[in-house]
Amino acid sequence: MSDGPDRGRRWVAAACLAAPLVAGAALSRRVRAALVDARGLSDGWVDGGGAGFPRTLHGPTGEAWALPRPPRRIVSTYLCADEILAALVSPDRVVGVSFFADDPAISNCVGRYPPAVPRLRTQVETILSLDPDLVCVAGFSEPNALRLMIGAGLPILRWSRFDTFGDVLGNVRSLGAAVGADGPAAAVANAAQATLADLAQRLAGIHPTRVLYCDPPSFTAGRDTLIDEILTRAGGLNVAAAAGMVGPGQLGVEAALGLEPEAIVMPRYGSGPPPVEILRATPLWREMPAVRSGRVYETPGALMGDVSHHAVEALAQLARRLHPEAFTQAR
Repeated sequence: MSDGPDRGRRWVAAACLAAPLVAGAALSRRVRAALVDARGLSDGWVDGGGAGFPRTLHGPTGEAWALPRPPRRIVSTYLCADEILAALVSPDRVVGVSFFADDPAISNCVGRYPPAVPRLRTQVETILSLDPDLVCVAGFSEPNALRLMIGAGLPILRWSRFDTFGDVLGNVRSLGAAVGADGPAAAVANAAQATLADLAQRLAGIHPTRVLYCDPPSFTAGRDTLIDEILTRAGGLNVAAAAGMVGPGQLGVEAALGLEPEAIVMPRYGSGPPPVEILRATPLWREMPAVRSGRVYETPGALMGDVSHHAVEALAQLARRLHPEAFTQAR
């Protein structure tokens, strides 16, 4: 995989698809690892949250690890966990983060972790060498590599649900319980929920704007995605979802024209031309009424593509763009 950002990597990272965990050919403790069977993987959870330590961490294949104290050597293998941990614990408790953490185009924790903290791609040998007492993985991590780490005795916290704000804030609370930061996790989740409630009140009764999400060259998002929830909560009607699209996918410009969006939402990654200029430079796109009228709204790619608590800020920004009138009234 190239180090430089590209559209495919941005889409993957925005969905919290960490680079697959690669099992090394010379992994130590291989015999013990081989004993981990091929049962389906599940998300982790913690017993005893809010009641001090010890606590019990339940892992992806049904194992349970005793956490005698709050973990002090935490490894994060995906960007979402990098961002949540940055809000919950001191950086000196994190001994490894994903290699996405320093990319300002997609990361909301740039500069949070010292350069000496390894950026992981992430080989199992490297993770083992860090001697972690907690490893945070996503649902997209390669199952066989996960089983090798479980067999090697590493406590694993897995999370695979990123399609709703309920999922996102559940991840915050789950991580908070695992690292002994229940209070900070509750504060982060409660602040996000307060913003969601305020926006719902402000936008109650508004007429939804027909919106198309477009991440060039052709990515969009249908229903059952966090982006769909963002568009809907911001007072939009996601035309891709209304047309029957489920999940993320690609949409040609001809099909986009047929959806007749009143506005287009595009992420912007760092420098470069404004999104509306990108569309105006393309013959078919520039004929779309939303482009001609200038109703192309850009959002920071690090927010709109995020699946941590920072995604709430993307929603708040977009709501103000789609329905500014809802923010000029006293509440």
